[in-house]
Amino acid sequence: MSSRKHHLFQQLPVDLGNLSLSEWPEFFDHLGIDGSSRQKVFEAIFHRHVSGVDEIEGLAGRQREELARVAVLLRPGRHELSRSMDGSFRLTLQLHDGHLAETVIIPEWSDGELRKCSASISSQIGCFFGCSFCATGRMGFHRNLTTVELLEQVRQAEQVIRTEFDTDMTHLYFMGMGEPMHNYRAVSDALRIMRSDAAPGPPHSRITVSTVGLFRQIRMLAQDHPEVRLAVSIHSADQQKRYEIMPVSSRLGLPEIRDAMAWHQRQTGSAPTVQYLVMENVNDSTDDARKLVAFLGDLRANVTLIMYNDVPEAGLKRTEREKIEAFRALVEQAGYPVDIRWCYGEDIGAGCGQLQVASCQDRVSFSIRHGLKTDRSR
Repeated sequence: MSSRKHHLFQQLPVDLGNLSLSEWPEFFDHLGIDGSSRQKVFEAIFHRHVSGVDEIEGLAGRQREELARVAVLLRPGRHELSRSMDGSFRLTLQLHDGHLAETVIIPEWSDGELRKCSASISSQIGCFFGCSFCATGRMGFHRNLTTVELLEQVRQAEQVIRTEFDTDMTHLYFMGMGEPMHNYRAVSDALRIMRSDAAPGPPHSRITVSTVGLFRQIRMLAQDHPEVRLAVSIHSADQQKRYEIMPVSSRLGLPEIRDAMAWHQRQTGSAPTVQYLVMENVNDSTDDARKLVAFLGDLRANVTLIMYNDVPEAGLKRTEREKIEAFRALVEQAGYPVDIRWCYGEDIGAGCGQLQVASCQDRVSFSIRHGLKTDRSR
């Protein structure tokens, strides 16, 4: 028995939703459950979404008893659904330990027709990296989400999209609370499971994983999931200024990040997206734009400029639209496609950088402060 497996069995019951796919063979071998039976367990958990071990069908009596003796399935349930004035939704799931996982659902319309309906899911409760502009970072880091908790966000977001818009989810983003690459094992396992048509989520080519620049994991993503898109949050191409905005930059140098992005591009053939949150008098000058262009160099990349959403504790301000457009024009003149991400869900605390709720009590307090009408019945 490996040290990891020994440790796992010393802390019973084992949550099957938090068991790495690489650990499944050893785990089930130890229980005497063969390949065909473990496949039934896999399909019951990830395809049929059973709520407990006792609902898994097709196991022999002894196998079911042995599995029930050592394992549980801790699946989250819906806590509430909040609708923004702009038509986006904030879906909150309650986890087994009282924490809340936040998912943002964004419909995008053009000439009266729904052209895109995406979901942005959380990968952690809180965040370790503490970016100055981000409410999630101010929570501190509580824990990683499990593979089942990631997939349950996707599944329930799909349900909301079909109910509200009578369509399928078109795009999925790992851009909610937390740093996805800091929870790489669970994120990678969720992506592997989503390759199946029976699993929730859109095709891999419409899935994007965001990161603050964890360059080792960027290379791992290229190897493990070459179809998945990459987005890297730069926010400043000046190393010192980036450090002031994002303290993690002291360990993530811009040259190393760019090398990893270039390597990802060579391995996958797809252009990464550079995300840039524009903040007034912080990183929105023409000099900042020129430094971003210099950083990109010959890298084939798309640029997304993000409008800052209010986080009162941060003491920052939103750049005026005209200045953002000027920044955009300068980057486009250098040959890079630029998109601007305007505000979605700001009134329900679902905008970029605003997700900050860790517990049910926090959610109640937030709803009262903002006068939100929420739906917990669906």
